[in-house]
Amino acid sequence: MPRHPNQPLLLTPGPVSVSRTTREAMMTDRPAGDVEFQEDLSFARRYLVSLVGGGEAYTAIPLPGSATYANEGVIASLVPDGGKLLLHSNGVYGDRLVEICTHLRVEHSVVRTPPFTPPSAELFEQMLRADPGITHVMLVHCETSTGVLNPLEGVAALCRAYSKGLLVDAVASFGAIPLDARRLGFQAVTLSSNKCMQGVPGVGWAVVHRQALENAKGQCRSLALDLWDHNQHMDRTGGFRFTPPTHVVAAFAQACREHAAEGGAHARLARYSGNWQRLVDGMRQMGFTAVVPDRFASPIVATFREPTHPAFSFQALFDGMKQRGFIIFPGRLALADTFRIGCMGDVTEHDIGEALQAVAETLAAMGVTQFGRDEVALIDRQ
Repeated sequence: MPRHPNQPLLLTPGPVSVSRTTREAMMTDRPAGDVEFQEDLSFARRYLVSLVGGGEAYTAIPLPGSATYANEGVIASLVPDGGKLLLHSNGVYGDRLVEICTHLRVEHSVVRTPPFTPPSAELFEQMLRADPGITHVMLVHCETSTGVLNPLEGVAALCRAYSKGLLVDAVASFGAIPLDARRLGFQAVTLSSNKCMQGVPGVGWAVVHRQALENAKGQCRSLALDLWDHNQHMDRTGGFRFTPPTHVVAAFAQACREHAAEGGAHARLARYSGNWQRLVDGMRQMGFTAVVPDRFASPIVATFREPTHPAFSFQALFDGMKQRGFIIFPGRLALADTFRIGCMGDVTEHDIGEALQAVAETLAAMGVTQFGRDEVALIDRQ
């Protein structure tokens, strides 16, 4: 996975570092009707459907923008007038789904659990039993603001049992954690062109069941986010309805080829899991405590508590890491006095080892000596 020697490594929840060859795919300007562009777009659509085993029953629809555009497009398109969406939140991105529903005036109810704690399937079942008006359920698979992996399998089983439409925000998991459309039976799953697919940011994707999409014809609350309209136009013309992000699509097609060459989602999960284990073990050895218990943690990003040592400053840690070629991210979205280090993107265990060395050097430069060793892993290994 070649990388430009002067390119800093992003160890963040997104954007993530991408390969040199993916960046180079953007170096050619293409018109919207270019044959190569249309071939890249068609390949990417087919590849995403193949990753979930969707066959002819599913289609992949790109929307220019971040993955939030895809989430809003799914909600605006698939939850009908008179429908009701059951949401779960244990972090920032669950709350964002609530915010989307509020702006779209989509009726919804919310299951909340504490940050760093996934919900039980029983909580969803209680809500479904209490409110037969619920037509759809939406779950954030991996809550990126903390790194918690939420229980998709159990929620999917409930949706099948209660005949509810399942919508999945897989923005931080798609491409690394395998998803089987036949087993899960979701109506739609959303993803980013970046994150675990390792393309550049700029396109949000929705992989949608064709029958659910056909049932949604004419009901979208938005022109630009109408998934049915985008899909029929793309199927008919081979291109976007509106001006396409041609450079981003070229990079994404290259990223899909590299994803396949690596061995698909299972291989990428193995690499990320190795990154995560090396990171968490190394940080614990230095005295840091991971916030999310291991049994709930995804291999996507790890959240750590800041040391209480008087010489410690997150800004100094950030600056020191940046000077040494690594970018990390504050974790205060979900909990004060925490920070996050990502494990996804064009990153290897060797990179993580160098990042750990950079952490140690930065701590030494701050004058932060041993800290927290008596408390290490009392919480994070529960």
